[in-house]
Amino acid sequence: MENGMENGMENGMENGMENGMENVTSMSRPRGARVLIVGAGIGGLTAGIALRRLGARVDIVERAPAFAPLGAGLTLQPNATAVLGALGVELRPEDVHPIGHVAMIGRDGRPLIEGEPDDEDIPHPSINIRRPDLHRALIEALGAPGVRLGRALRSLTPGPDGVDVEFEDGARGRWDLVIGADGVHSTVRACALGDAACATRYAGQTCWRFTAPAPEHVPVTTIERWSPGRRVGVVPLSRGGVYVYVVESAPAGTPGPGSADPSALRERFQGLDARLDALLRLLERDPDARVHHGDLVDQPHLSYGRGRVLLLGDAAHAMTPNMGQGAAMAIEDAAALALSWRETSPSELATRLRELRRARVAVVHKQSWRIGQVAHWRGPLRCWLRDALLRSVPARSLERGMRATWAPGIELAERLRDVMPPRADARPAA
Repeated sequence: MENGMENGMENGMENGMENGMENVTSMSRPRGARVLIVGAGIGGLTAGIALRRLGARVDIVERAPAFAPLGAGLTLQPNATAVLGALGVELRPEDVHPIGHVAMIGRDGRPLIEGEPDDEDIPHPSINIRRPDLHRALIEALGAPGVRLGRALRSLTPGPDGVDVEFEDGARGRWDLVIGADGVHSTVRACALGDAACATRYAGQTCWRFTAPAPEHVPVTTIERWSPGRRVGVVPLSRGGVYVYVVESAPAGTPGPGSADPSALRERFQGLDARLDALLRLLERDPDARVHHGDLVDQPHLSYGRGRVLLLGDAAHAMTPNMGQGAAMAIEDAAALALSWRETSPSELATRLRELRRARVAVVHKQSWRIGQVAHWRGPLRCWLRDALLRSVPARSLERGMRATWAPGIELAERLRDVMPPRADARPAA
């Protein structure tokens, strides 16, 4: 599936853009603002979908030469699926697995907190999905022209009437607005704000992620297990798959040659959790297994850019993954941008997005960091007190907390439906 997806998307999208962007400066455009989106991840593609539906002339470039299959999954909670539904993004039923019952468990195997992240009063689902499957759905919703692959940004020169852009391959062009959606190590951010504004903060934790076909090991419950200085998550996926992440307190720079080998992973974490042990044994026997190993960082200096250079998603506010809200915040950013599009000039969009989004994102950003730090406490007394406190939290309080996290995104989606032009072929996100 992933190899076929990679080849099909790469050929179709690059061919779709080849004629239109080979000579950027000679592009003919219909009436409407010209927008360049740098980065074809979740946030960049969602913004492209929204702005094209509003009549903008959108070009998307991606520095990677191909859309390589990514060996990881993610959860999308109702604030994200509501926005995708409002934009008509179609997630294939066979790609989606309901999150279902979720349990955070302690070192002793007993639940710390647990519950169902679906609410019968909220018509938007909570789902688990592979990143390549979500990416494919976004590409399909974007339509033609697609993404220009292998085009890396070199420099930006903002002016009063536009932004002059130069790429590493020598191509040049001018756009009314440039959107940096190019991740935590954003080149657009560096060009617009300077290197000092790009320094990230290390969480003190390093993380291994992988997906595996394991029909006999798909859990009924999505779990995250806490041990002193370590965590393991096991997440059910569609088509008999499992998404696994393992986090460990470690010095920065732990990833290195051989650190992502399945055998090294099994040797390091054997005995941490029986589910993990079984999946690592399967991983060792799979010649196509891919493990991603990276340090966890965030961007403590939240910024939506300056003037005609806009930042969104991780480029604006990279956060640790402890609330499962990183992709959702990028999707919400795209929705807020779309809602501001017709009433705000390109030179004022960064300011407007900061007004709309900074307070919301700052809360999620801070909570995510705190959860990660508390999860890795080591002292026996501290861990005992933490676990006792978590077990004492009433279910109603957890439900209220989840609803409060989702509500701003759902509200954005409802407003977005009112401004999006009708699209006959649009269906719900799940």
